[in-house]
Amino acid sequence: MPQFDKITFFNQVFWLFVFFSGFYLIFLKFFLPKLSSVLKARTKKLQKGSGGVLVFAEEQDNVTTLFNSSIEEMSSVVKNSVAQSTEKMDLWVSVSVSSINQNNLKASTTGMEKALHKQISTTFLFSNFGTK
Repeated sequence: MPQFDKITFFNQVFWLFVFFSGFYLIFLKFFLPKLSSVLKARTKKLQKGSGGVLVFAEEQDNVTTLFNSSIEEMSSVVKNSVAQSTEKMDLWVSVSVSSINQNNLKASTTGMEKALHKQISTTFLFSNFGTK
């Protein structure tokens, strides 16, 4: 087999060793430091990012609690104002209805008195007219 030829076997192993050792040294001196610095920068960014996420989560919790408390305060103020306005409206309606009823009752009472007076007087006149 030609790949195991005794004449070229040493040359092949020598050049293989030279190329791989050269590749290893270039990789060790140039590429690995750049790659390690990139990986370190990524881990630092991730650590800062996760720390920022924790701060953001705490801030979000604080904002949520403040928002909920302000909503509760506003709802209690609105409930109180609606209750007060409902009481005032009920009082106004009852006063208005009673005054309207009194005015209408007076008007209807005077109208009924006039109608009854007319009927009584006509009945009295007709009864007196028929007896004569």
